[in-house]
Amino acid sequence: AARISSIKEKIKNNLDNSQVVRTEDKQLKVMLLTSSGKEVKCNLSLILLSGRDGASEKWVFKLIDSSCMYHEDARIARMERLKDSLLNLNQSLAQLKDLKNFFGLVLEVADSTITHGEYCTILELVDDTFIPVAARGYSWNLMADFRLPLKESFSWLLLGHLIDRTLIIENIDELYKRSEKLIKVEGHEIGSSLQTPIFLDNELYGMMTIDSSRQHVFTEEDFNMIEYLRTQIQIALENQLLYNRIEHQASHDELTDVVSRGAFEEQVIKFLRTRHHYESCCIVMMDLNDLKIVNDVWGHSAGDRYLINFISVIQDHMRGRDLLARLGGDEFAICFFSSQSAQFIERLNEIQQHFIDEPLEFDGTKVSCYFSYGIAHCPEDGETYDVLINTADSGMYGMKADMKRKQLKNDLHEYRHH
Repeated sequence: AARISSIKEKIKNNLDNSQVVRTEDKQLKVMLLTSSGKEVKCNLSLILLSGRDGASEKWVFKLIDSSCMYHEDARIARMERLKDSLLNLNQSLAQLKDLKNFFGLVLEVADSTITHGEYCTILELVDDTFIPVAARGYSWNLMADFRLPLKESFSWLLLGHLIDRTLIIENIDELYKRSEKLIKVEGHEIGSSLQTPIFLDNELYGMMTIDSSRQHVFTEEDFNMIEYLRTQIQIALENQLLYNRIEHQASHDELTDVVSRGAFEEQVIKFLRTRHHYESCCIVMMDLNDLKIVNDVWGHSAGDRYLINFISVIQDHMRGRDLLARLGGDEFAICFFSSQSAQFIERLNEIQQHFIDEPLEFDGTKVSCYFSYGIAHCPEDGETYDVLINTADSGMYGMKADMKRKQLKNDLHEYRHH
């Protein structure tokens, strides 16, 4: 009341000093205190009715509680900021193609959206155990070795196997008592928690948690914001994973799931064009013998077994970022971008012996995965893709002819006439 009287007096003084008395409507935004001490935002309308001589005055006041309106404006502004952040997030995902970095950006958005959160994590569910993939507020040294069984999590303790909704959790101490794996970390006491599950293809993929050291800080608005954020994250991830699958299918052999000819050529050429003078690589071309006979005699399912067995053994002897590709039919290639090539080449004869010692069996006939190979080193044998491939290819066919002379092959003479 005192505040309103002060406002009225100020306007009246202005009117008294005016040569012409006018009717003026005034719209003011004021903050009032209730008897309990709570601040309430209001709109105050002051309407001055007066005669032309200013002799008669009549003041009309209209006070409207506008806190809900202000709150709605703030909510809309907050939602707009969240939408802008999610747009940037989706663009970042397309560029990053790395889910761990993407999840770090997700937590930045969550942290800025849920202002009362002090600690944020994204946990991925792997073999019924939550493993952290991103964290804010917690040190990564603390989180790196953190493992939480699904059935010991807050959400499971509250919902059981029906983990399908966002939760605002206040009874933290009670949940700690019910779990053997949840341990209070000194300096990171939790008073309340906001937790939302992340689903991909209708399967629980992980959990996003936002924790606060204070109790009763998360509101219904926070709940709605994190629900919206969760929905958009799931859509973004599903779109990205779909894109990754399509991209993978376009660049990989469907049967063996190794890189296809085009992708192999592209990656090797890129390395050769950008490599430093001290960097080297090695290309090994391989030809799998007897695949056509296996296909013709025992069928293509047997031929598939033959191919997959060969690929599996070769991959067991590869490490790092080295690239294995199926160039087509029974031809394969490996590009070694590391010093490991020397060790692999030394073991090629051992690999060949492995196939001899452990042949596949088709209708009682044992067939070993014999293969021929040729090698080309960069820069010794050449510095372009075509030169290196042709060099390795020539070496491979030379070995193939040598193996025939030495009769190092499967005893499939009767089948070769079919």
